[in-house]
Parts: sequence; C-alpha cells; structure tokens
Amino acid sequence: MPKRRNQRDVISTLPDEILCQILSLLPTRTSMATSLLSRRWRYLWRNVQVLDLNDDFCYTHERSDEDAEEYFLTFLKEVVPRFDRVRKFRLSCQASEYVYEDLFDWIDYAIGRVRELHFSMKTDGEIYTMHPSYMRSTWLMSLVLEGNIHILLEDLDPGRNLFFPSLKNLKLDITYVNLERFLSGCPNLEFLWATFENFTTDESDFHPEAIRMPRPLKILTLEERCSQVTLEHLEIDTPSLEYLHLSLWGDYKQILVCDYPNMKKACLEISPKPSHVAWLPKLLRALCKTEFLTLHLTTIQCLLRAPVLELPNFCNLIQLQLFFQGFESRLLVDLLHNCPKLQALLVGVFPSIDDYFNRSYQESHKPSGWTQPNSIPKCVISHLNTFEYGGCYNTAEEHDFIAYILQKGLVLKTMRIHAKAKAFYGFVKPELYEALSNIPRGSSMCRLEVV
Repeated sequence: MPKRRNQRDVISTLPDEILCQILSLLPTRTSMATSLLSRRWRYLWRNVQVLDLNDDFCYTHERSDEDAEEYFLTFLKEVVPRFDRVRKFRLSCQASEYVYEDLFDWIDYAIGRVRELHFSMKTDGEIYTMHPSYMRSTWLMSLVLEGNIHILLEDLDPGRNLFFPSLKNLKLDITYVNLERFLSGCPNLEFLWATFENFTTDESDFHPEAIRMPRPLKILTLEERCSQVTLEHLEIDTPSLEYLHLSLWGDYKQILVCDYPNMKKACLEISPKPSHVAWLPKLLRALCKTEFLTLHLTTIQCLLRAPVLELPNFCNLIQLQLFFQGFESRLLVDLLHNCPKLQALLVGVFPSIDDYFNRSYQESHKPSGWTQPNSIPKCVISHLNTFEYGGCYNTAEEHDFIAYILQKGLVLKTMRIHAKAKAFYGFVKPELYEALSNIPRGSSMCRLEVV
C-alpha cells in the first residue's frame, strides 16, 4: 500500500507581503489569532497595515457594560502599539459617559499616524462632545466619523488650526461640526459626505454666515436638518463636480454655483422657503448637463411656487425622477419639452393635502387639469423607452397623461404603473389595466404592467 504524501502548507510559502495583505482583509483579532498556527505566523500580524477593531467580543453575560468598556480600552492600549506599520485604522465601538473621552483620545492619537481613519461610535442616543487637541496631518487621505458627536473646533488654539493637505475623502455623519472651519483645512478634498443635524450647539455661540466647498470636489453629498437656522451664503464653486446630492432644510439666503461640465448625477431635496424659490432655477441651470436628475417632493414644491419659471434645456439628461404631492401634469410636460434625450421617466406621487405650494404655477398655467400640449416633446417620440409611475389613484389628470405617453411614445418599451387604493372604492388596478389596455399604443414593443 503506497505511503500518503505529507500535505504541504502552500499558503505559508507565500512571501510576507502577500500574507500580510491576506491578513489585512480579516478583523484584527482574527489576524492576531494566526500567530498560533506556527513559527512562520507568530509575528506576521504585527506587519499588517490595516487595523480593524470593534468591541463586540467584550460584551458577554459575565461582564457589565462598564466592565466591557474598560476591557476594550485595556485591549486598545495593549494591542495597538504592537502594530508597526498601520496605514488604515477602523474603530467601531459603543460609548457611554464613562469612556467616551478615552475613545476621543484614541482618535487624536491615530489621526496624525495613519492614511485612512474610520471611527464609528454607537451610543444609546446620548450626544457626546469631542474637544480635539490635534487636528493636523500631512498623511491623512481618508477620514470617516460617525455617531452622535459634537466636534468643537472652536476649542482649538488659533495657532493649531485644522489642516489636512492630503485629505481626499471625508465623511461626517455626526450631530454638529463647524463645517466651514473644517473644510477650510481640507484644500484638496475630492469626496465629501456631510450629514449633520445642526449648525450650532448649546456649548457654542458660533453661527456661520457661509459654507464654502473646496474647489477640487468631484462628489458632494450635503444633508442637514437645521430647519430653524439661517445661512447667508452657500458656495459650491466646484467646476470638477460629477455628483451632487443636496438635502437642505435650513434657510439659505444665497447660493453660488458655477458651470458643471462633468456632472453625471444630481439629486435635490430643497425645502420650499422663499429664498430657495429665488435661487433654485439658477441651480438647475448650472446642472443642465447632468445625465441623471432626481427632484424630491420639496424641490417640486419650490418650482411650483415660482411666479415665473424658466426651465433650462437638459441636453444630456437620460433619466429623470420626480416626486409630486398631488400630480401636476403641466410642470411635467414642461420638463419633458426641455429633456430632448430622455430615456427613462420615473414619477412618484403622494396625495395632495394642501395646494398652497401649487398656487403660483397653476395661476400662470390656466386652465387647471390636463391640457394636451400643442407639440409633442421630442424625447417622447424619439428616446423615451421606460416610463414608471408610482402612487397612481387613476384620477382623470393621471389617466389622460398616462394615455398620452402610451399613444405618443414611439419607442416606448416598458410602461409600469403602481396603482394605489382609492378611499371607499377599493383598488384601482383591474379597472386601470383594462382602460389602458384598450388605448392604441404608439410603440409595438411597449409592454404594459399595472402592479
């Protein structure tokens, strides 16, 4: 009987650099555990350049929450200094009043020593204040901070202002930060995702007058829920911008924009305040070269309030997504006339509760209800292949518009209607499907779905 050959440990023969890259894909505690495999693996984990730590293993039935937090802090103190060449540090942990200052000290420690830092702090709803003592690094390229955190940059000494000259990627999903001061120290930023709840805190009397975006930005997501706060000036003078998502609930008196020749996708959720009604058309003109455009409910309300609305020509737009509070066919037709290459139209409708926001637009576009356009929008007969309508109650205006697209859409491939139930009348799906099925279609390829 032949002898079995010893199975060879192929992976252990790989160079250290490749093994460390493999270990860097694992959680840090798992990569440390490989030290038990053999002498070959005993110290490899110290050369891993990615440190990925979370405190899940600390919370057991035997430990109280305070003991678990203390145990994790001890683990950090013992383990982190053993790693020689950390480039990326990811720290995710729970926090309480007992340990949060120690956790923030770890952020201060890491911020000047790594290329990428991701800190996520989970709390029970309590908000914790970070008083950074050191916010400078010539090495840091990516920074992510998440959690119920107030970052008080006002506490920094004047001679030690925040400065990250190499930072390209910044994500702030927190409660408060002096965003203007933070961005002033990031001159080469290309990706920004800023989500916060307020411009100021009870601990700070700071009220910004302006927020200026770094000019090299290519991707910008700015979301805030500061409905009671006024900002005099928002500056998005970023000619390289490719993606824009604005969700603004505060009162922005003025906005500075520029031409965005590289714009690919834009999403706008702008609260319907009088100052926003004044500058929103200017923003739309700046976005006229985008390929994908989403206008949320509040943005539509802004447009409907405009006494006079001059829509730009969206020369490159291939997908348009709109959300209405009560269907408004006139605005939709006007948009279609200005989107000559549109291929996909996605419409979502919520029931109209108050037509106050619609009043200005309706008064300048009488009579009310559906009126067939004098000319067919170019995109309908040449490019529009997908039409999806969500929240259809099968009102007369909705029915007439859908029928119009079905009849005039010469290259339409898919029409999908999401039917809603009418009060006291039940679901409209069967009657709607039957009515639309009897309408002559402009495209022999069109598939009708009512769901």
